[in-house]
Amino acid sequence: MSTETNPGAPDQADPAVETTAAAEVTEVTEAAEPGTEPAADAGGRWGLALAAIVGAEFMLQLDGTVVNVALPTLQTDLGLDVPTASWVPNGFLLAFGALLLFSGRLGDSIGHRRVFAGGIALVTLASLVAGLAQNVPTLLVGRVLQGAGAALAGPAGLALLATAFSGERQQRAFGLYSTVTGLGAAAGMVLGGVLTSVGDWRWSLLVNVPIGLVILAVAARTLGLRGDSTNSRSLGLPSAALATGSLVLLVFGLVGAAKTGWTSTSALLPLAAGVVLAVVLVLVDRRAADPLLPGRIFADRARAASFVSLVLLAAVLTGFLLYLVQYLQNSLHLSPLKAGLAILPFGLALLAIIQFVTPRLAKVDLKVRGVAGLVLVLAGVAWLSALDASSTYATGVLPQIVLLGFGVGLAIVPINMIILTTSAPEDTGITAGLLQTSLTIGGVLGVAVLLIPFTSGTGVPADTIGGLFGWTVVITAAALLVVVAGWFAPKRAEQA
Repeated sequence: MSTETNPGAPDQADPAVETTAAAEVTEVTEAAEPGTEPAADAGGRWGLALAAIVGAEFMLQLDGTVVNVALPTLQTDLGLDVPTASWVPNGFLLAFGALLLFSGRLGDSIGHRRVFAGGIALVTLASLVAGLAQNVPTLLVGRVLQGAGAALAGPAGLALLATAFSGERQQRAFGLYSTVTGLGAAAGMVLGGVLTSVGDWRWSLLVNVPIGLVILAVAARTLGLRGDSTNSRSLGLPSAALATGSLVLLVFGLVGAAKTGWTSTSALLPLAAGVVLAVVLVLVDRRAADPLLPGRIFADRARAASFVSLVLLAAVLTGFLLYLVQYLQNSLHLSPLKAGLAILPFGLALLAIIQFVTPRLAKVDLKVRGVAGLVLVLAGVAWLSALDASSTYATGVLPQIVLLGFGVGLAIVPINMIILTTSAPEDTGITAGLLQTSLTIGGVLGVAVLLIPFTSGTGVPADTIGGLFGWTVVITAAALLVVVAGWFAPKRAEQA
Protein backbone atom coordinates (compact mmCIF):
# COMPACT_ATOMS: atom_id res chain seq x y z
CA MET A 1 0.00 0.00 0.00
CA SER A 2 1.42 3.35 -0.99
CA THR A 3 1.95 5.92 1.75
CA GLU A 4 3.11 8.84 -0.38
CA THR A 5 2.67 12.39 0.81
CA ASN A 6 0.75 15.00 -1.07
CA PRO A 7 3.14 15.92 -3.92
CA GLY A 8 2.01 19.49 -3.66
CA ALA A 9 3.55 19.80 -0.21
CA PRO A 10 6.81 17.84 -0.11
CA ASP A 11 8.08 19.74 2.92
CA GLN A 12 5.80 17.64 5.08
CA ALA A 13 7.15 14.14 5.56
CA ASP A 14 4.83 11.14 5.21
CA PRO A 15 3.12 10.35 8.53
CA ALA A 16 4.11 6.70 8.23
CA VAL A 17 7.70 7.72 7.62
CA GLU A 18 7.62 10.07 10.60
CA THR A 19 6.27 7.28 12.83
CA THR A 20 8.90 4.83 11.62
CA ALA A 21 11.66 7.41 12.01
CA ALA A 22 10.64 8.32 15.53
CA ALA A 23 10.53 4.66 16.51
CA GLU A 24 13.94 3.99 15.04
CA VAL A 25 15.52 7.00 16.77
CA THR A 26 14.28 5.53 20.07
CA GLU A 27 15.64 2.12 19.09
CA VAL A 28 19.05 3.59 18.29
CA THR A 29 19.28 5.22 21.69
CA GLU A 30 17.97 2.33 23.72
CA ALA A 31 19.77 -0.44 21.84
CA ALA A 32 23.13 1.24 21.97
CA GLU A 33 23.35 1.59 25.73
CA PRO A 34 20.59 0.13 27.94
CA GLY A 35 19.96 1.98 31.13
CA THR A 36 20.71 5.46 29.82
CA GLU A 37 18.06 8.13 29.62
CA PRO A 38 16.97 8.52 26.00
CA ALA A 39 15.99 12.16 26.34
CA ALA A 40 19.35 13.20 27.67
CA ASP A 41 21.33 10.96 25.35
CA ALA A 42 19.51 11.46 22.06
CA GLY A 43 21.30 14.66 21.04
CA GLY A 44 24.82 13.32 21.46
CA ARG A 45 24.05 9.98 19.84
CA TRP A 46 22.24 11.71 17.00
CA GLY A 47 25.33 13.76 16.23
CA LEU A 48 27.68 10.77 16.36
CA ALA A 49 25.36 8.62 14.24
CA LEU A 50 25.14 11.40 11.66
CA ALA A 51 28.93 11.79 11.74
CA ALA A 52 29.33 8.09 10.96
CA ILE A 53 26.91 8.23 8.01
CA VAL A 54 28.23 11.42 6.41
CA GLY A 55 31.83 10.44 7.20
CA ALA A 56 31.27 7.23 5.28
CA GLU A 57 29.77 9.13 2.35
CA PHE A 58 32.75 11.50 2.33
CA MET A 59 35.13 8.54 2.26
CA LEU A 60 33.19 6.94 -0.60
CA GLN A 61 33.23 10.19 -2.58
CA LEU A 62 36.99 10.47 -2.01
CA ASP A 63 37.49 6.95 -3.35
CA GLY A 64 36.01 7.96 -6.68
CA THR A 65 38.61 10.67 -7.37
CA VAL A 66 41.51 10.36 -4.90
CA VAL A 67 43.41 7.93 -7.16
CA ASN A 68 43.07 10.08 -10.29
CA VAL A 69 45.90 12.47 -9.40
CA ALA A 70 48.11 9.53 -8.40
CA LEU A 71 47.64 7.66 -11.70
CA PRO A 72 50.88 8.88 -13.39
CA THR A 73 52.98 7.76 -10.40
CA LEU A 74 51.07 4.48 -10.19
CA GLN A 75 51.66 3.81 -13.91
CA THR A 76 55.41 4.32 -13.52
CA ASP A 77 55.66 2.20 -10.39
CA LEU A 78 53.74 -0.79 -11.79
CA GLY A 79 54.75 -0.33 -15.43
CA LEU A 80 51.20 0.19 -16.74
CA ASP A 81 50.15 1.64 -20.05
CA VAL A 82 47.36 4.23 -20.16
CA PRO A 83 44.49 1.85 -21.13
CA THR A 84 45.36 -0.56 -18.30
CA ALA A 85 45.76 2.25 -15.77
CA SER A 86 42.31 3.58 -16.69
CA TRP A 87 40.80 0.49 -15.08
CA VAL A 88 42.02 1.64 -11.68
CA PRO A 89 39.26 4.31 -11.50
CA ASN A 90 36.88 2.49 -13.86
CA GLY A 91 36.98 -0.80 -11.91
CA PHE A 92 35.67 1.04 -8.86
CA LEU A 93 33.04 2.84 -10.93
CA LEU A 94 31.74 -0.31 -12.63
CA ALA A 95 31.32 -2.28 -9.39
CA PHE A 96 29.78 0.70 -7.63
CA GLY A 97 27.25 1.49 -10.35
CA ALA A 98 26.32 -2.12 -11.02
CA LEU A 99 25.45 -3.10 -7.43
CA LEU A 100 23.53 -0.04 -6.25
CA LEU A 101 20.03 -1.32 -6.98
CA PHE A 102 20.66 -4.75 -5.49
CA SER A 103 22.22 -3.27 -2.36
CA GLY A 104 19.17 -1.03 -1.94
CA ARG A 105 16.86 -4.06 -1.97
CA LEU A 106 19.27 -5.93 0.34
CA GLY A 107 18.94 -3.12 2.89
CA ASP A 108 15.15 -3.25 2.67
CA SER A 109 15.31 -7.00 3.33
CA ILE A 110 17.96 -7.53 6.03
CA GLY A 111 18.28 -4.02 7.49
CA HIS A 112 20.07 -0.87 6.40
CA ARG A 113 22.38 -0.77 9.44
CA ARG A 114 23.75 -4.25 8.75
CA VAL A 115 24.33 -3.45 5.09
CA PHE A 116 25.93 -0.10 5.98
CA ALA A 117 28.38 -1.71 8.42
CA GLY A 118 29.17 -4.55 6.01
CA GLY A 119 29.84 -2.10 3.19
CA ILE A 120 32.24 0.03 5.24
CA ALA A 121 34.06 -3.10 6.43
CA LEU A 122 34.46 -4.27 2.83
CA VAL A 123 35.75 -0.86 1.68
CA THR A 124 38.29 -0.86 4.54
CA LEU A 125 39.56 -4.36 3.75
CA ALA A 126 39.63 -3.70 -0.01
CA SER A 127 41.61 -0.48 0.51
CA LEU A 128 44.23 -2.46 2.42
CA VAL A 129 44.42 -5.04 -0.39
CA ALA A 130 44.71 -2.39 -3.12
CA GLY A 131 47.14 -0.21 -1.19
CA LEU A 132 49.54 -3.12 -0.57
CA ALA A 133 49.18 -4.60 -4.09
CA GLN A 134 52.41 -5.63 -5.76
CA ASN A 135 50.87 -6.39 -9.16
CA VAL A 136 48.06 -5.22 -11.41
CA PRO A 137 45.53 -8.05 -10.82
CA THR A 138 45.65 -7.57 -7.03
CA LEU A 139 45.28 -3.81 -7.42
CA LEU A 140 42.26 -4.17 -9.71
CA VAL A 141 40.62 -6.75 -7.43
CA GLY A 142 41.04 -4.32 -4.53
CA ARG A 143 39.48 -1.47 -6.52
CA VAL A 144 36.52 -3.59 -7.63
CA LEU A 145 35.91 -4.68 -4.03
CA GLN A 146 36.14 -1.04 -2.97
CA GLY A 147 33.39 -0.22 -5.46
CA ALA A 148 31.27 -3.14 -4.22
CA GLY A 149 31.65 -1.99 -0.60
CA ALA A 150 30.77 1.57 -1.58
CA ALA A 151 27.65 0.29 -3.37
CA LEU A 152 26.57 -1.45 -0.16
CA ALA A 153 27.31 1.44 2.20
CA GLY A 154 26.12 4.35 0.03
CA PRO A 155 22.39 3.56 -0.36
CA ALA A 156 22.21 2.11 3.16
CA GLY A 157 23.59 5.34 4.66
CA LEU A 158 21.20 7.43 2.58
CA ALA A 159 18.26 5.23 3.64
CA LEU A 160 19.25 5.69 7.29
CA LEU A 161 18.98 9.45 6.87
CA ALA A 162 15.38 8.99 5.75
CA THR A 163 14.39 6.46 8.40
CA ALA A 164 16.51 7.05 11.52
CA PHE A 165 15.99 10.84 11.68
CA SER A 166 12.88 12.97 11.55
CA GLY A 167 11.71 16.57 11.51
CA GLU A 168 14.33 19.31 11.70
CA ARG A 169 17.10 16.78 12.34
CA GLN A 170 16.27 15.04 9.08
CA GLN A 171 16.58 18.28 7.11
CA ARG A 172 19.89 19.05 8.81
CA ALA A 173 21.07 15.51 8.09
CA PHE A 174 20.21 15.79 4.40
CA GLY A 175 21.93 19.16 4.26
CA LEU A 176 25.17 17.85 5.73
CA TYR A 177 25.02 14.74 3.53
CA SER A 178 24.61 16.88 0.41
CA THR A 179 27.51 19.07 1.51
CA VAL A 180 29.98 16.21 1.86
CA THR A 181 28.76 14.74 -1.44
CA GLY A 182 29.68 17.99 -3.17
CA LEU A 183 32.95 18.45 -1.30
CA GLY A 184 34.11 14.85 -1.60
CA ALA A 185 34.92 14.78 -5.30
CA ALA A 186 36.84 18.07 -5.23
CA ALA A 187 38.58 17.21 -1.95
CA GLY A 188 39.60 13.83 -3.40
CA MET A 189 41.75 15.50 -6.04
CA VAL A 190 43.38 17.76 -3.47
CA LEU A 191 43.98 14.94 -0.98
CA GLY A 192 45.28 12.68 -3.75
CA GLY A 193 47.79 15.34 -4.75
CA VAL A 194 48.93 15.90 -1.17
CA LEU A 195 49.28 12.20 -0.34
CA THR A 196 51.12 11.46 -3.58
CA SER A 197 53.47 14.41 -3.00
CA VAL A 198 54.42 13.52 0.58
CA GLY A 199 54.27 9.73 0.16
CA ASP A 200 53.35 7.73 -2.92
CA TRP A 201 50.23 6.48 -4.72
CA ARG A 202 49.61 3.76 -2.12
CA TRP A 203 48.78 6.37 0.51
CA SER A 204 45.74 7.48 -1.48
CA LEU A 205 44.31 3.98 -0.97
CA LEU A 206 45.60 3.13 2.50
CA VAL A 207 44.19 6.35 3.98
CA ASN A 208 40.79 4.62 3.97
CA VAL A 209 41.90 1.99 6.49
CA PRO A 210 42.06 4.15 9.66
CA ILE A 211 39.08 6.22 8.52
CA GLY A 212 37.00 3.11 7.91
CA LEU A 213 37.89 1.62 11.29
CA VAL A 214 36.84 4.82 13.08
CA ILE A 215 33.53 4.94 11.18
CA LEU A 216 32.82 1.30 12.05
CA ALA A 217 33.52 1.93 15.72
CA VAL A 218 31.26 5.01 15.87
CA ALA A 219 28.50 3.30 13.88
CA ALA A 220 28.59 0.22 16.11
CA ARG A 221 28.17 2.38 19.22
CA THR A 222 25.51 4.80 17.95
CA LEU A 223 23.57 2.92 15.28
CA GLY A 224 24.11 -0.64 16.43
CA LEU A 225 22.52 -3.67 14.81
CA ARG A 226 19.98 -4.81 17.39
CA GLY A 227 17.43 -2.18 16.39
CA ASP A 228 17.67 -3.04 12.70
CA SER A 229 14.40 -4.08 11.12
CA THR A 230 14.16 -7.06 8.78
CA ASN A 231 11.39 -8.54 6.69
CA SER A 232 10.71 -11.58 4.59
CA ARG A 233 10.84 -9.77 1.24
CA SER A 234 12.49 -11.63 -1.57
CA LEU A 235 15.83 -10.28 -2.77
CA GLY A 236 14.52 -10.60 -6.32
CA LEU A 237 17.71 -12.30 -7.48
CA PRO A 238 16.66 -12.76 -11.16
CA SER A 239 15.77 -9.06 -11.41
CA ALA A 240 18.88 -8.10 -9.42
CA ALA A 241 21.08 -10.10 -11.81
CA LEU A 242 19.45 -8.40 -14.81
CA ALA A 243 19.79 -4.95 -13.23
CA THR A 244 23.45 -5.57 -12.35
CA GLY A 245 24.24 -6.84 -15.85
CA SER A 246 22.42 -3.95 -17.49
CA LEU A 247 24.18 -1.33 -15.36
CA VAL A 248 27.61 -2.94 -15.92
CA LEU A 249 27.08 -2.86 -19.68
CA LEU A 250 25.68 0.69 -19.70
CA VAL A 251 28.52 2.08 -17.58
CA PHE A 252 31.08 0.12 -19.60
CA GLY A 253 29.60 1.46 -22.85
CA LEU A 254 29.58 5.04 -21.60
CA VAL A 255 33.19 4.73 -20.46
CA GLY A 256 34.03 3.37 -23.92
CA ALA A 257 32.20 6.25 -25.58
CA ALA A 258 34.22 8.72 -23.53
CA LYS A 259 37.49 7.11 -24.66
CA THR A 260 36.87 5.97 -28.24
CA GLY A 261 33.78 7.89 -29.38
CA TRP A 262 30.09 7.13 -29.69
CA THR A 263 30.42 5.28 -33.01
CA SER A 264 33.01 2.78 -31.77
CA THR A 265 32.15 -0.89 -31.30
CA SER A 266 33.43 -0.75 -27.73
CA ALA A 267 30.67 1.78 -26.97
CA LEU A 268 27.76 0.68 -29.14
CA LEU A 269 27.74 -3.05 -28.35
CA PRO A 270 27.72 -2.72 -24.53
CA LEU A 271 25.16 0.10 -24.69
CA ALA A 272 22.84 -1.93 -26.91
CA ALA A 273 23.23 -5.03 -24.73
CA GLY A 274 22.59 -2.95 -21.61
CA VAL A 275 19.36 -1.56 -23.07
CA VAL A 276 18.22 -5.10 -24.01
CA LEU A 277 18.81 -6.34 -20.46
CA ALA A 278 16.95 -3.32 -19.09
CA VAL A 279 13.94 -4.19 -21.26
CA VAL A 280 14.11 -7.81 -20.08
CA LEU A 281 14.27 -6.53 -16.48
CA VAL A 282 11.03 -4.58 -16.99
CA LEU A 283 9.31 -7.67 -18.43
CA VAL A 284 10.51 -9.91 -15.60
CA ASP A 285 9.54 -7.35 -12.94
CA ARG A 286 6.01 -7.11 -14.35
CA ARG A 287 5.46 -10.78 -13.55
CA ALA A 288 7.18 -10.71 -10.16
CA ALA A 289 5.09 -10.69 -6.99
CA ASP A 290 7.58 -8.28 -5.39
CA PRO A 291 9.43 -6.47 -8.22
CA LEU A 292 12.91 -5.05 -7.73
CA LEU A 293 11.76 -1.69 -9.12
CA PRO A 294 8.12 -1.24 -8.04
CA GLY A 295 6.15 1.00 -10.37
CA ARG A 296 4.97 3.03 -7.39
CA ILE A 297 8.47 4.51 -7.08
CA PHE A 298 7.91 6.35 -10.37
CA ALA A 299 4.15 6.88 -9.98
CA ASP A 300 4.55 10.21 -8.23
CA ARG A 301 5.26 12.86 -10.86
CA ALA A 302 7.31 15.09 -8.55
CA ARG A 303 9.56 12.20 -7.58
CA ALA A 304 9.98 11.02 -11.18
CA ALA A 305 10.92 14.56 -12.27
CA SER A 306 13.43 14.72 -9.42
CA PHE A 307 15.13 11.52 -10.64
CA VAL A 308 15.46 12.91 -14.18
CA SER A 309 16.80 16.25 -12.98
CA LEU A 310 19.31 14.45 -10.78
CA VAL A 311 20.71 12.54 -13.78
CA LEU A 312 21.07 15.78 -15.77
CA LEU A 313 22.57 17.72 -12.85
CA ALA A 314 25.10 14.93 -12.20
CA ALA A 315 26.09 15.04 -15.89
CA VAL A 316 26.77 18.78 -15.64
CA LEU A 317 28.71 18.62 -12.36
CA THR A 318 30.89 15.63 -13.29
CA GLY A 319 31.79 17.23 -16.60
CA PHE A 320 32.49 20.50 -14.80
CA LEU A 321 34.86 18.87 -12.31
CA LEU A 322 36.72 16.81 -14.92
CA TYR A 323 37.08 19.19 -17.84
CA LEU A 324 37.52 22.46 -15.96
CA VAL A 325 40.46 20.89 -14.09
CA GLN A 326 42.04 20.03 -17.45
CA TYR A 327 41.54 23.62 -18.59
CA LEU A 328 43.17 24.90 -15.40
CA GLN A 329 46.18 22.64 -15.91
CA ASN A 330 46.65 22.93 -19.67
CA SER A 331 45.59 26.53 -20.29
CA LEU A 332 46.26 28.31 -16.99
CA HIS A 333 49.28 26.02 -16.30
CA LEU A 334 48.36 25.10 -12.73
CA SER A 335 49.90 22.03 -11.12
CA PRO A 336 47.53 19.13 -10.30
CA LEU A 337 47.51 20.11 -6.64
CA LYS A 338 46.86 23.80 -7.40
CA ALA A 339 44.14 22.85 -9.86
CA GLY A 340 42.45 20.80 -7.16
CA LEU A 341 42.71 23.71 -4.72
CA ALA A 342 41.31 26.03 -7.41
CA ILE A 343 38.12 23.93 -7.50
CA LEU A 344 37.67 24.02 -3.70
CA PRO A 345 35.74 27.36 -3.65
CA PHE A 346 32.92 25.49 -5.39
CA GLY A 347 32.69 23.07 -2.48
CA LEU A 348 33.08 25.80 0.12
CA ALA A 349 30.25 27.80 -1.49
CA LEU A 350 28.09 24.68 -1.42
CA LEU A 351 28.97 24.20 2.25
CA ALA A 352 28.12 27.82 3.08
CA ILE A 353 24.73 27.79 1.38
CA ILE A 354 23.63 24.53 3.01
CA GLN A 355 24.93 25.17 6.51
CA PHE A 356 24.16 28.89 6.89
CA VAL A 357 21.50 29.88 4.37
CA THR A 358 19.30 26.78 4.03
CA PRO A 359 18.30 26.73 7.75
CA ARG A 360 16.99 30.29 7.34
CA LEU A 361 14.90 29.18 4.36
CA ALA A 362 13.17 26.33 6.20
CA LYS A 363 9.75 27.94 5.77
CA VAL A 364 10.21 28.31 2.01
CA ASP A 365 8.67 25.46 0.00
CA LEU A 366 11.19 22.81 -1.05
CA LYS A 367 10.14 23.06 -4.69
CA VAL A 368 10.65 26.82 -4.80
CA ARG A 369 14.13 26.42 -3.29
CA GLY A 370 14.99 23.65 -5.75
CA VAL A 371 13.99 25.72 -8.77
CA ALA A 372 15.88 28.77 -7.47
CA GLY A 373 18.99 26.62 -7.07
CA LEU A 374 18.77 25.27 -10.62
CA VAL A 375 18.38 28.85 -11.92
CA LEU A 376 21.65 29.75 -10.17
CA VAL A 377 23.35 26.66 -11.63
CA LEU A 378 22.13 27.73 -15.07
CA ALA A 379 23.54 31.22 -14.53
CA GLY A 380 26.88 29.79 -13.36
CA VAL A 381 27.44 27.49 -16.36
CA ALA A 382 26.26 30.22 -18.75
CA TRP A 383 28.88 32.53 -17.26
CA LEU A 384 31.55 29.83 -17.62
CA SER A 385 30.71 29.49 -21.32
CA ALA A 386 32.63 32.76 -21.86
CA LEU A 387 35.96 31.06 -20.96
CA ASP A 388 38.71 31.23 -23.58
CA ALA A 389 42.49 31.47 -23.91
CA SER A 390 42.58 35.01 -22.48
CA SER A 391 40.58 34.23 -19.33
CA THR A 392 42.13 34.37 -15.88
CA TYR A 393 41.25 32.37 -12.80
CA ALA A 394 40.34 35.42 -10.69
CA THR A 395 37.74 36.79 -13.10
CA GLY A 396 36.94 33.93 -15.46
CA VAL A 397 36.63 30.98 -13.08
CA LEU A 398 36.42 31.88 -9.39
CA PRO A 399 33.18 33.94 -9.27
CA GLN A 400 31.48 31.51 -11.62
CA ILE A 401 32.23 28.35 -9.62
CA VAL A 402 31.19 30.09 -6.39
CA LEU A 403 27.83 30.91 -8.01
CA LEU A 404 27.63 27.31 -9.21
CA GLY A 405 28.26 26.07 -5.66
CA PHE A 406 25.50 28.32 -4.31
CA GLY A 407 23.09 26.91 -6.89
CA VAL A 408 23.94 23.27 -6.27
CA GLY A 409 23.72 23.77 -2.52
CA LEU A 410 20.28 25.31 -2.85
CA ALA A 411 18.94 22.68 -5.29
CA ILE A 412 20.36 19.35 -4.16
CA VAL A 413 18.74 19.11 -0.71
CA PRO A 414 15.17 19.64 -2.01
CA ILE A 415 15.71 17.15 -4.83
CA ASN A 416 17.04 14.48 -2.47
CA MET A 417 14.30 15.06 0.10
CA ILE A 418 11.48 14.98 -2.46
CA ILE A 419 12.78 11.65 -3.72
CA LEU A 420 13.32 9.96 -0.36
CA THR A 421 10.73 11.38 2.03
CA THR A 422 7.80 10.77 -0.32
CA SER A 423 8.58 7.10 -0.97
CA ALA A 424 6.88 4.26 0.89
CA PRO A 425 8.86 3.11 3.96
CA GLU A 426 9.29 -0.40 2.54
CA ASP A 427 10.90 1.11 -0.58
CA THR A 428 13.41 3.38 1.15
CA GLY A 429 16.44 1.21 0.36
CA ILE A 430 15.67 0.63 -3.31
CA THR A 431 14.77 4.32 -3.72
CA ALA A 432 18.12 5.32 -2.20
CA GLY A 433 19.86 2.85 -4.50
CA LEU A 434 18.04 4.30 -7.49
CA LEU A 435 18.99 7.81 -6.39
CA GLN A 436 22.68 6.95 -6.30
CA THR A 437 22.37 5.00 -9.55
CA SER A 438 20.98 8.17 -11.14
CA LEU A 439 24.01 10.11 -9.91
CA THR A 440 26.42 7.46 -11.23
CA ILE A 441 24.79 7.07 -14.65
CA GLY A 442 24.43 10.85 -14.94
CA GLY A 443 28.09 11.38 -14.09
CA VAL A 444 29.39 8.84 -16.59
CA LEU A 445 26.97 10.15 -19.23
CA GLY A 446 28.22 13.69 -18.63
CA VAL A 447 31.86 12.66 -19.11
CA ALA A 448 31.01 10.87 -22.37
CA VAL A 449 28.68 13.50 -23.85
CA LEU A 450 30.77 16.54 -22.91
CA LEU A 451 33.87 14.94 -24.41
CA ILE A 452 32.37 15.76 -27.83
CA PRO A 453 32.60 19.57 -27.51
CA PHE A 454 35.79 19.35 -25.44
CA THR A 455 37.69 17.58 -28.25
CA SER A 456 36.05 19.38 -31.18
CA GLY A 457 37.88 21.78 -33.48
CA THR A 458 41.49 22.25 -32.44
CA GLY A 459 41.02 20.05 -29.36
CA VAL A 460 42.92 22.65 -27.30
CA PRO A 461 41.10 23.19 -23.95
CA ALA A 462 41.46 26.97 -24.19
CA ASP A 463 39.54 26.90 -27.48
CA THR A 464 36.90 24.30 -26.59
CA ILE A 465 36.07 24.90 -22.93
CA GLY A 466 33.58 27.68 -23.73
CA GLY A 467 31.69 25.43 -26.14
CA LEU A 468 31.63 22.67 -23.54
CA PHE A 469 29.90 24.92 -21.04
CA GLY A 470 27.53 25.98 -23.79
CA TRP A 471 26.41 22.34 -23.87
CA THR A 472 26.01 22.32 -20.08
CA VAL A 473 23.69 25.32 -20.41
CA VAL A 474 21.36 23.20 -22.55
CA ILE A 475 21.54 20.24 -20.13
CA THR A 476 20.87 22.45 -17.09
CA ALA A 477 17.97 24.18 -18.85
CA ALA A 478 16.48 20.75 -19.56
CA ALA A 479 16.78 19.82 -15.87
CA LEU A 480 15.05 23.08 -14.92
CA LEU A 481 12.18 22.50 -17.37
CA VAL A 482 11.71 18.94 -16.13
CA VAL A 483 11.32 19.96 -12.48
CA VAL A 484 9.03 22.89 -13.29
CA ALA A 485 6.79 20.57 -15.31
CA GLY A 486 6.94 17.77 -12.75
CA TRP A 487 6.58 19.88 -9.63
CA PHE A 488 4.23 22.70 -10.63
CA ALA A 489 2.15 21.70 -13.70
CA PRO A 490 -1.56 21.29 -12.89
CA LYS A 491 -2.58 17.71 -12.25
CA ARG A 492 -5.40 15.96 -13.99
CA ALA A 493 -8.34 14.78 -11.93
CA GLU A 494 -7.30 11.82 -9.82
CA GLN A 495 -9.30 8.75 -8.93
CA ALA A 496 -10.90 8.71 -5.52
